Amino acid sequence: MTDRVWRRNDDWVGSPVEDSYVMVNIESGTYVALNPTARAIWEALATPSTQSEVEASLLRQYDVPPETCAQAVTRTLQEMQAQQLASAS
Repeated sequence: MTDRVWRRNDDWVGSPVEDSYVMVNIESGTYVALNPTARAIWEALATPSTQSEVEASLLRQYDVPPETCAQAVTRTLQEMQAQQLASAS
């Protein structure tokens, strides 16, 4: 999973609302709220990136063990893929 390049789905737009980042799919009208970690991952995907690159970005922002970061990024990318926020190739 780490060698694939992840990209945002450009059909989503978002804005910060309190502690969340609320996003709406302009095609379907579906909306989601991202927690701070998911928002950091979304922002890291502003440029297509591998999972390793996303993890490195988060490790620069948060004081967490690399294993914890890797698990969170894996889980969040899988959720983003399921919700069609991002995809990998």
